[in-house]
Amino acid sequence: MNQFVENGLLRHILSNLNVLIYSRDGNNNWFYFSDQCEQYTGYSSDIFFQNHHSWLECILSEDRVQLTQQWQELHNGETTTVEYRFQCADGTVKWFSDSAKAVLDENKKIVRVDGSIRDVTRHKETETELHLVRSAVESANNGMIIVDARKKEMPIIFTNRAFEELTGYERDEVCGKNCRLLQGSDRQQDGIEKIRRAVRDQKKANVVLRNYKKNGDLFYNHIYISPVKNMLGEVTHYIGVQYDVTEKHRLQQKLKTYYEREKYLRTILGIIADLNKMIGTAKNESFLFHNLCQKLMENKHYQYIWVGLMGNGEISKSYSLGQPAISVDKKKQYHENIQSIIMTQPHLTTQLHSRHRNLGYCLVIPMKQMVKKEKLMGQLVIYSHYDHGFMEEEVAMMEDLMMTVSNAIEYQKMDQLMFYHARQAALGELIGNMAHQWRQPINELGLILQDLREAYHYEELNEAYVCQSTESGMELLHQMSATIDDLRRFFTGSQRKESFLLSEVIRQSLALVQPHLNKLSIKVELQELDEIRLFGYSREYAQVVINLLNNSRDALLRQQPSHPQISIFIKKEGSLAIMTIEDNGGGIPENLMDRVFEQYYTTKKDYQGAGLGLYISRMIIENGMGGKISAKNISEGASFRVEVPL
Repeated sequence: MNQFVENGLLRHILSNLNVLIYSRDGNNNWFYFSDQCEQYTGYSSDIFFQNHHSWLECILSEDRVQLTQQWQELHNGETTTVEYRFQCADGTVKWFSDSAKAVLDENKKIVRVDGSIRDVTRHKETETELHLVRSAVESANNGMIIVDARKKEMPIIFTNRAFEELTGYERDEVCGKNCRLLQGSDRQQDGIEKIRRAVRDQKKANVVLRNYKKNGDLFYNHIYISPVKNMLGEVTHYIGVQYDVTEKHRLQQKLKTYYEREKYLRTILGIIADLNKMIGTAKNESFLFHNLCQKLMENKHYQYIWVGLMGNGEISKSYSLGQPAISVDKKKQYHENIQSIIMTQPHLTTQLHSRHRNLGYCLVIPMKQMVKKEKLMGQLVIYSHYDHGFMEEEVAMMEDLMMTVSNAIEYQKMDQLMFYHARQAALGELIGNMAHQWRQPINELGLILQDLREAYHYEELNEAYVCQSTESGMELLHQMSATIDDLRRFFTGSQRKESFLLSEVIRQSLALVQPHLNKLSIKVELQELDEIRLFGYSREYAQVVINLLNNSRDALLRQQPSHPQISIFIKKEGSLAIMTIEDNGGGIPENLMDRVFEQYYTTKKDYQGAGLGLYISRMIIENGMGGKISAKNISEGASFRVEVPL
C-alpha cells in the first residue's frame, strides 16, 4: 500500500477525493491517512499514528461500540459500514460513515484493514429535519395531503393521520386516487372551479367545499392548496391543508339567519308603525282595510293578503291584495282556501298557522270585539313564501295590529253614533230656532188673512188691496222657505270633498242661529280679510262654526255682559286658512283650558251640555281636514282659532 501511496498519481487522486482514506494493520493500529484527515477532524494524522487509541477516544462514548462491532465483523471478509459521531479538534461533532474491508491471510486473520470515511453530517441533519417535518405533519391537527401534479389525474401520494380522522378514509384507501372522491356527486360548487383555475395558473387557492366522509356524512372542508416546485422551478406537487369548519359554518349560518330574521322583523315593525299612524286617521273601514292590505304587501315575502268583516258567521265585507305576478288561477286558489278556513273555523278566536304545498305558509289572525272578546269581528289572512314561515314575534305583532284595528273600528262606530246624537241635538236646537223664527211671520200672515176678511166685510177690498196683501204674504212665505233651505243645506250637504268658499259656509251657518242670537240681543260681526276657497267637507265645517257660535252664545248667557258680542275673522296665513271666533263672555278658567276639547267634558252647570260640541269640532278639523283648533283667553272673553290647510 505504501508503494502505491508513494506513487504521485495515486496520491494526487486520493488528495482530491472528498473522502478520508485510511489503513490499519492487523492489530488495529493506524498507519495511513489521506490528506483529508486534518480537513475532516482538525487533527494531524501523526496524532493518531502516535496514539492508536486517540481516534477511538474522539468518538462519542455511546457510539464507540459501533467501531468495536465493525472490527469483529471484518473477520468475515465482508465490507462493513458503521456510522458514529466524532468530536473534532474545535469541539464540533460530526457524523462519519466508516466503510472498511479487511485483508485476511490463509488463516483468516486480519492482515490489514483499508477503509474510507465520509462526512455525512449534512445528510444526518437533513434526515433529522425530514423526520421532524414528517413527525410534525403526522402530529398536526389539520388534515394534510400531497398530490402528484406530474400525472394527469393528480393522484394523492401522501396523507397524515389528521386527514384519516377527518374523512374516515385510511391512507391506503385514498393514495393513487383523485381528491374528488371527497366530493361525491356534489360537484356543482364554486370552490371547485376556483381550485381548477389555481391549478391551471399554478397558484395558491383558499376555498371551502362541501365534502363527504367515508360514512357519507357531510362536512364543510376549508382547504388551502399550494404548489411545490423542483430545482428547475417546475410544479411537481401540490400540498393541501384541510380542516373541518362545519361548526363554524353552522354558527355563521345561524348568525346570518339571526341577522336576516332581525332585518325581516325590523321591516315588519316599520310597516306596522306606519299602519298604526294611519289607523288613527282612517275615516272609514274601506280606507282602513285598503291601506292595511297595501301597506302589508310592502313585505315582498307576503304573497296574498285578505281581510274581512264577519256578521253572523258570514263575510259582510272583504278586501284583498296580492303581488302583481300572481296569476288569476293562483288568486282563485287563495280565495278557495280562505273560504275553506272560514267554513271550518267560523268562530276562530286564536291565531291559526299552517302550511300549504302550493300556497306557502298561511297565517289567520282573528279580529275580536273590544268588549266581547269571544265574539269574532273579522279575520286577517296572510300567505307568505318566507323560508322560515311566520316567526313568533311576527305573529305577536300581527295580533297586536289586529287588536288595534278592531278597537279602531269599534271607536269609529262609537264616534259615528256620537256624531249622530250630536247632530240630532243640533237639529233639535235648530228646529227650535226655526220654530221661533217662524212664529212672527206666521202671526203676520194670520193678520194679513184676517185683514182681508175685514176688508171684504167693510167693502174695502179691491184689486190693489188684494195685490198688496198677497205680496206681503208671499214675502213672509219666502222668508219661511229660506229658513227651511238653510236648515236643509246644513243637514244634506255634500258627502264628498268639494271646493267651497269659507265665507259662504260661515254665512249659511250664521243664518241658522242668527234669529236666536238676535232674540238674545247678541251682536255678530263678520270680517272677511281675505277671500278663501277650501277643499273639503263643507257640511262638517259648517257644524264646527255652529258649535263654536253656540259655545260663545252659552258663555254670553252665563256672563250677561252689557253689550254681548261675537266677532268672526277670516284671513290667510301662509298656506293656512284661519277662522277666529271671539266673544266677550268672560273666558275660560285657566285650570280648565287644557280640557275644553275633551270628550264629554263641559263647563256648563246642571247638565246643560253633553260635552261633545268642542270634541266633535276638534275631530272634524284635525282628523277630517288635517287642521288644528285651539282656544285661548282674550281681554273680555275667549278666542277659538281654526286652522285648515289651503
